Amino acid sequence: MVARSRAAVLVPLYKETMTRAEEFSFRRTLAILGEHDIYLVGPERLGGYFTALKDDLGAGFGVRVFGDGYFSGVPGYNRLLKSKAFYKSFDTYEYILVVQTDALVLSDQLSEWCDRGLSYVGAPWFDGFDAPRNPLSFAGVGNGGFSLRKVHDFVRVLSYPRHIPNTLTPPTPSRSAGHRFLQWVKHRWLLAYSFAPLQPRVNEDVFWGVLVPRCCDFFSVPAPLEAVPFAFEVAPEYLYELNDRGMPFGCHAWERYNPQFWREVLPQHGINLP
Repeated sequence: MVARSRAAVLVPLYKETMTRAEEFSFRRTLAILGEHDIYLVGPERLGGYFTALKDDLGAGFGVRVFGDGYFSGVPGYNRLLKSKAFYKSFDTYEYILVVQTDALVLSDQLSEWCDRGLSYVGAPWFDGFDAPRNPLSFAGVGNGGFSLRKVHDFVRVLSYPRHIPNTLTPPTPSRSAGHRFLQWVKHRWLLAYSFAPLQPRVNEDVFWGVLVPRCCDFFSVPAPLEAVPFAFEVAPEYLYELNDRGMPFGCHAWERYNPQFWREVLPQHGINLP
């Protein structure tokens, strides 16, 4: 596919079947972001399925396949999205927008968010992450299920050896001093670099949203309040009020975090869920 957009939209897919909600998400991505280049991203074993799906839908999306091991579970997917080869494969674009099939695109704001020049943006996180603690308090930005990434900045991080310690895993106080020391060595020095296999063993969105910005001053992420209009994930009802009861660019895991909120609010904005 010849690049005709400054941004590519990537839809990761690792199986041959989609739930009704996932198919709704995929078709909505194609419909709303169809002016941009869209790619299905998945394992080599599904190459034939992707081609058949493309023919079936008559849709103008591209296909990019990677090794099957990257899609055998969460650890493999994390490795892929922390690999230089992945981002280099899209280096004809300035940005990539990752839209997993449990996310929803709510409007086309892609160009506007690209104009902000950020390295990475995803939905805000709260203390406690997927189990937020009350009262709610922002912990940062970065959910990867619906996220915008500046390709050059990602490649730049991964092109040189950089010390990127995992500061999210403090030694367990109840363990022995020797165990705490080994944990400190592991997370501060052993698994604390920008290249595999010595990258911190954290989810890729924590790596990009929290750890990398602390160590690379050129890698910019927005403050949580700035990211509210980009996407909602956990506590969508709270973010909705912060966003003046307006819809963001997209949302992630809407069936997992307060689906009743989405079923009540989306029709008010002209979006009818399946």
